[in-house]
Amino acid sequence: MKKITSSHYSEDFKLRVVHEVLQGKYSKEEARRIYGIRSNCAILYWIRQFSGQSNYRKGGISMANIEEMKVKKDSIDKDKKIKELEERLRRESLRADLWQKMVDVAEEQLKVDIRKKYGAK
Repeated sequence: MKKITSSHYSEDFKLRVVHEVLQGKYSKEEARRIYGIRSNCAILYWIRQFSGQSNYRKGGISMANIEEMKVKKDSIDKDKKIKELEERLRRESLRADLWQKMVDVAEEQLKVDIRKKYGAK
């Protein structure tokens, strides 16, 4: 029995394939064979994911809709990046607070001023 490994495709690759299928350059099956996509329904899933349309065959999708898909993808990527940066900021704030607390405890227990006095020469 052969184990089938799942493939992960980049968002740019998915958008390119979806764009070519929607423009009529290839059918879903042709694109699947040309690009070596193993899943029979991956391209249909990508079309639904990026276009928001469940029936892509009725009425073509205009270039404006493709641009909207790219903008939507960029917006999702930016939101993801913002959340990541907010989490990093939260962790760094906790580290800074922990460091301050450690200095406070060390100064109290050792009776030594650790912090630099501003204005000192």
